Amino acid sequence: MTRSDQARLLDIIASSEMALRIRDEGRDAFDSDWKNLPVAAQMIANIGASAVHLSPTTTAAFPDIPWDDIRDMRNLVAHEYHNIDPEIVWNTLETDIPDLMRALGVEPDIGIDPPGPSVGL
Repeated sequence: MTRSDQARLLDIIASSEMALRIRDEGRDAFDSDWKNLPVAAQMIANIGASAVHLSPTTTAAFPDIPWDDIRDMRNLVAHEYHNIDPEIVWNTLETDIPDLMRALGVEPDIGIDPPGPSVGL
């Protein structure tokens, strides 16, 4: 069964929200807790995995989103996990994911409780 683009966009938003929970704990917490880097990397991989399966029509509807970069980052964290640079992951949490959420019409500073977002995409 193929998932719809709407479901995949909601997956992107849900993974983004989970990643931002790590960011919201602050840089010191990110650096001091060994679990934060692999969890953040997994959320980035989830975002990229959903992006890979979006239709060209959907990606074209969001021209300001760097879809190729998102897919490339997924490949990096999924296949080069032993070489992940914490600084790059942190910058992704700090800048790229909030920008992605805004481009999708979601305010990144408003928390959404799991299991997922309730946005009208």
